Amino acid sequence: MQRCLILAVTLAVSHFSCIAYSQQGRAANLPESRQQWRMIYVGGANIGYVHNAVETVSRDGKQVVVNTQTSVVDATLSRRPRNQVVRSESQSKITIQTEETVDGDVLAYRYQVQHPPLLKTDKRGRVVDGQLRIQSDTNGRVADLTRDFPIDVKGPAYADRMLLQNPLKANESRVITTFDPRSAQADTIRFEARDFENVLLQDGTEKRLLHVVVSHSTAPNQLFHEFLDEAGHSWKTTVPSQDMVVYTTSRVSAIKLFGDARNP
Repeated sequence: MQRCLILAVTLAVSHFSCIAYSQQGRAANLPESRQQWRMIYVGGANIGYVHNAVETVSRDGKQVVVNTQTSVVDATLSRRPRNQVVRSESQSKITIQTEETVDGDVLAYRYQVQHPPLLKTDKRGRVVDGQLRIQSDTNGRVADLTRDFPIDVKGPAYADRMLLQNPLKANESRVITTFDPRSAQADTIRFEARDFENVLLQDGTEKRLLHVVVSHSTAPNQLFHEFLDEAGHSWKTTVPSQDMVVYTTSRVSAIKLFGDARNP
C-alpha cells in the first residue's frame, strides 16, 4: 500500500511539473523567482504537500531556468491523534528538477525518491551533444546510461509558460509534448477542456472553474482533472483512481502536518 501511494504521488508530481506555473506569474516575461504550495489529500485525509519553485539564474553569462517540484508525504499511513505532526523518519520525499534554457531546451535533470527504508532512488541526467547521459543509484545499485535525447522536445517549465500565454477555453483540446524527468522520456500530454462548473475548494467555498481532463502518454491509465479559472490559474486537481485531491494553498497550511518544516 505504501509503495502504491508513493508511485501515485510521483506520477502526480510529474504532472504538476508541466502545469504548476500556469497558476501564477506573467508569461510575457522571463520566469522570475516564485513558488507555490499545495496540500495533498488521499481518502479525505491530508497526507502531505507539494512545493513548486522556479528561478532564473545566470551561469557563464547565460540564463538558466531551474524548475523544482518537491513533495513530502506521510510514509506510515497510520492514524494519528488530531494535530500530531509526522516524524521526520516517517516522511517520504520526492524531488523532480529540470534545468532549461529560456527557449525551453533541457540542459539537465534530477529525479530523487526517498522512501525509507524501502526505496532510495537518485537519477541525474545531462544533455550533451544531443545525448542524454544518465547516472542512477537505486538502493546502492549504480548504473550509467546514454540515449538519444528526443528531438524538439522542450522542458516542463517552457511547456507551462506556453499554456499560460494561451489559456485553455471551454471545449478546447490541446496536445503538447514535453520531457518527463521521472521516466526520462518524451511525454505527450493531452488536455480536454469541458465547461465551467461550480467547484468546492479546500476552505469550503465554491468557485466557477473550467474542468480540464489531462492524460499523459507516460502513464496512460492515469487521468488528472484540473480546475482552472479563465486566466489559466489552477485551484484544484483530482486523481479519481487514487482518491486523491490536491489544493493550492499557503505555505503555512501546506506544511502544518509536518510541523516546523523548512523549505525543500
